[in-house]
Amino acid sequence: MSELLTAKDVEVKAFKKVKFGGYYIPDVEDFLNQVADDIEAYTMQLDEKEARIRELEAFVKKQEAMTDAIKDALIQARKAAKDMEEQAKVNTEKIIAEAKAEAAQYIKDAEGSVQARISEADKKAAEVLAQAQNKASELVHSKENIEQELESSRQQARNEADEILNHARAEAKRLMTDAEREVENYENQIKFLSLQKQQFVKNTVSLLFDFGRIMDKAQQEIDDEMGAIPNDLENNGGSETSAGA
Repeated sequence: MSELLTAKDVEVKAFKKVKFGGYYIPDVEDFLNQVADDIEAYTMQLDEKEARIRELEAFVKKQEAMTDAIKDALIQARKAAKDMEEQAKVNTEKIIAEAKAEAAQYIKDAEGSVQARISEADKKAAEVLAQAQNKASELVHSKENIEQELESSRQQARNEADEILNHARAEAKRLMTDAEREVENYENQIKFLSLQKQQFVKNTVSLLFDFGRIMDKAQQEIDDEMGAIPNDLENNGGSETSAGA
């Protein structure tokens, strides 16, 4: 395939002279046909470059859309992590408050039960004492045994009261221990979420850095393509002007 015409080729082109000072028509027609073919070739090259530019522009728009999506995902991830962290804190405070309330209620109930046992023991002792007093004239010799029985009843009531209180304290301690464990689990979850959030931010920054390099490369290609178009248009424009002259 012969090389395409240049503006200089059109400017210096010479035709054979015929009678009466005119040009040789076949030479003129051949030259015009060549000019037409070259213009068509220029047009095809220009169309290809424009298509390549449109392709690069579409690629850039797609990458910009991806950047917006990444930014939105990062914002949503940060918001979700913050919401989870706040919810974990709320749950922790709620568990502690419920554990304290339950422990306090348990102790209160135990103290009420102890007091009821003591009151019942006192009542029973009073009844025994009353019975003993009624029979004092008959049971003077057994007074010592009655007092021992009363003391034994009181001691038994005290022992039962101590046992109930100890059980209540142990149960309250267990509830507080369980609550502390749940708080520790929530704190570990918060730490894990924080680590995940940091890793996600690092990955996102790396992705944005890679995307920046892709955008720079795409922009360079567009600049190269756009820089090549003026030279082709300049050559094409010069050819058309000389042909018209």
